[in-house]
Amino acid sequence: MILTAPLDNLLHQAISSMQTLLGLLKEEQSYLISNQLDSLLVLTIDKQTAAFEAEQAGLALSQFFAEQDINPQSDIDAWFTEQHPKALVQWHLLLEHTRQAAAFNTSNGKLIETRQQLINTFMQQVLDASQNSPLYAPDGKLTSLPQGQRRDLA
Repeated sequence: MILTAPLDNLLHQAISSMQTLLGLLKEEQSYLISNQLDSLLVLTIDKQTAAFEAEQAGLALSQFFAEQDINPQSDIDAWFTEQHPKALVQWHLLLEHTRQAAAFNTSNGKLIETRQQLINTFMQQVLDASQNSPLYAPDGKLTSLPQGQRRDLA
């Protein structure tokens, strides 16, 4: 027989922490898409904290299952149905939040990687173009004339 109150508390904590992380990942995606880098930097600290809390909640839940001799890789739905059917809905909610968080995290990583590649490509094009004809004169003024001739002296 299991103690349902600790399991309910652990599930509640895991769901709550995963909801927080999921919300931050959605916000991160919004900032990435709209190129709000300052907001993104502030959010990163909150996201790291939320990820740590979600991980700790997951570890506590795993420890509870281990203490009950439950293998989380086995048919956990059958176990919940037999031992604590009211918690099965919570378990599925946790799994869904976890799946969504993983999907947003992967998507955000791809957005960051793509943006980085675009910036690197653009910077390389700028460098390549500036070697043939400098874009800036020694005094920092913009030039597009051959051999770095300055427009302000024309």
